[in-house]
Amino acid sequence: MKDITLRNTANENHLDFVGEDLAINFINTRRIVEGQLTDTLESDGDVKAWLRRLEVPVAKGSLPFSDGVLLKGARELREIALAAVQGRKSGKKLSLAALNGFLEDAPSHAVLTTGDARNIHVTRVYGKDTVEAFLAPVAEAVADLIADGDFDLVRRCEGEACVLWFYDRTKGHRRRWCTSTGCGNRAKVAAFRARASQI
Repeated sequence: MKDITLRNTANENHLDFVGEDLAINFINTRRIVEGQLTDTLESDGDVKAWLRRLEVPVAKGSLPFSDGVLLKGARELREIALAAVQGRKSGKKLSLAALNGFLEDAPSHAVLTTGDARNIHVTRVYGKDTVEAFLAPVAEAVADLIADGDFDLVRRCEGEACVLWFYDRTKGHRRRWCTSTGCGNRAKVAAFRARASQI
């Protein structure tokens, strides 16, 4: 595994959403920032803040496990997710044991909620007794992607040094870059310079 530089990436939060899929966005919490492979999950608080930003339904209140355990579990789940996406993308047979381990230890149940007599919704409530239970919504999103995702549309950014993935939900399915203002813009500038140097 490559060395990962730990740095403050508060200004990089917009990249939390470029994957167009919860599981892919989770994988993208490792990204290149200022030329360095960076882990945006540096603490349990970072994991909780990321889950809140993406509106992931997780258990409320304090966690019953010691500091660092959630971070370790989230990073482990992210490695499982990345390996599964890479394997599925390349057409390899996947080992599902690790992901299934997360899923089997992730109890949840449905609850009906209502704002008024006409608006009744079914929502899922997740536990928090274990890291697996707390991260259950993410593990379920990974399982859904692996089982039902269209892997012709799951792509890695074509940026030379980029490690971000995305689910191409554009109308024409021609997306090539994590963002048009990031890697897309760099590619346009490089192409322009290459053309200019030939004149």
